[in-house]
Amino acid sequence: MKELILRPHQSHVEGQLREQLRAGVSRIVLVAPTAFGKTETAMFLIKLALQKGSRVWFLVDRVTLVKQTSDRFRAYGIPHGTIQGANATNDRYAPEQAVQIISIQTFERRDLGDPADLIFYDECHSQYAETLSRLEKYSKSKIIGMTATPFAPGMAQFWGGIVNGATVNRLLADHFLTPLKIKACVSPDMQGARRKPGGEYADEEAGQRGITIIGDVVQTWIQQTQKFFGGPAKTIVFSPSIKHGEELCRQFAEAGFNFQQISYLDRGDDVRDEKIDEFRKPDSAIHGLVSCAVLTKGFDVPDVMCGISCRPYRKSFSSHIQEMGRVMRTSPGKDFGLWLDHSGNCISFAQDTAWLFEYGVDSLSDAAKRDAEVREPTEKIKQTLFCADCGMQMEAASFVCRSCGWERPKRGEIQIVQGELIDFAHSIQETFQPRKGLRAECVNDPRAIWNAALSYTSSNSSKGPEFAKKWAMGVWFGIYEGARPPRGFFDGKADPSKVQTDQWSLIEREVQRFRKRSKHNQRRAA
Repeated sequence: MKELILRPHQSHVEGQLREQLRAGVSRIVLVAPTAFGKTETAMFLIKLALQKGSRVWFLVDRVTLVKQTSDRFRAYGIPHGTIQGANATNDRYAPEQAVQIISIQTFERRDLGDPADLIFYDECHSQYAETLSRLEKYSKSKIIGMTATPFAPGMAQFWGGIVNGATVNRLLADHFLTPLKIKACVSPDMQGARRKPGGEYADEEAGQRGITIIGDVVQTWIQQTQKFFGGPAKTIVFSPSIKHGEELCRQFAEAGFNFQQISYLDRGDDVRDEKIDEFRKPDSAIHGLVSCAVLTKGFDVPDVMCGISCRPYRKSFSSHIQEMGRVMRTSPGKDFGLWLDHSGNCISFAQDTAWLFEYGVDSLSDAAKRDAEVREPTEKIKQTLFCADCGMQMEAASFVCRSCGWERPKRGEIQIVQGELIDFAHSIQETFQPRKGLRAECVNDPRAIWNAALSYTSSNSSKGPEFAKKWAMGVWFGIYEGARPPRGFFDGKADPSKVQTDQWSLIEREVQRFRKRSKHNQRRAA
């Protein structure tokens, strides 16, 4: 049996959760990235709850995750039962236990008797209406949601508190996550594609348009895995449709590689589980799994070395982050993961990704807006963050592409952080570059600059908060030309207590600069 010892960042979050619960907040979201150890943090709280004689439910949003979660509870010696589907065939059904792991599907349909004292809701960004409706009835229960991507609309209406765990940058620095080498490949032209009611591309449309680059997917994978790993490497492919996935598997087979598709159309859980169990083996006969909407959540195979994105998203930032997280888990001998982007998602979500991984999530209200906004790749981002010759993502401190030797044009205005890897898609310093001539050190923290700008305009305007925000946005654009902050920050409040002297002085100089330019332009016009 493993001993459950929390890491420092987990212990800090566990204390914050208990503090909010003691303060009377009954619905709290723990926001933390892949590999933070959200389940381990929950298990620590569950052990404390058991010591007090409390009953606990742990909800998972897919039947396939019940056994995976149960295995982790067993490893740490936490007695429990599982409730899912037909309990007659469930060898872990133990209703007498104080801790129950329950699938969301069963939770919504079955009478479970008296509510638990403490309820954990894993992947709570799923926001199933029936699940939330049932949870609302348990007014005396303490409910803790857990997610890496709290961007679903309406989360702020249900959840009353948020605890922000360690950021991806911190987990990378502490070696709890594996960095990615990202290669931006050919992306399908989605201009004019049909869309679902929520704004995403229809599966059939994305599949048909993506199918034109399938040959590139297979050949790029062969070339890049040979280059970085010396041959085939364990891979996950995220496909936009069943037909697209079938065609990918066929072409991989023609090239001599075993790729198996898993999807919501599988004949049963047993068939899917057999493929996944084989894929988990270190010497698996399966080179890769092709997933159509089934491996974005909770899937944990740490030795996956490569991920391939073939499903373009218009709005779903959360799906993009979830997919990349499948390749970022650490494993012995794994120095990095390889991400082959055939969808354009890395470029479309470049600014939001850099901001999220540097700063985390400030509030649910802000976060929900990131999945409500359409992103399209911009040429500026392509040029500044990827090699102009081979498309490989470049490190922040490098002027030479390690993949092909292309040299980035040297520009004095670029802010460099020596030795820092471009985490995930981009670093903050590369994504939010100040204009030429601005060398103040404080511009390396764009969130602090936004807070300083909003604090300044709020205290120097009598026209109301909306005018102050628009003014602050204008100041922001003057500093970081063309790179706006994530949309949610426009709706946030300023915190003047955090503004430093150099930040305030910068904002004052920017305002004076704008006024001088305006007067000069007026004189020229006259």
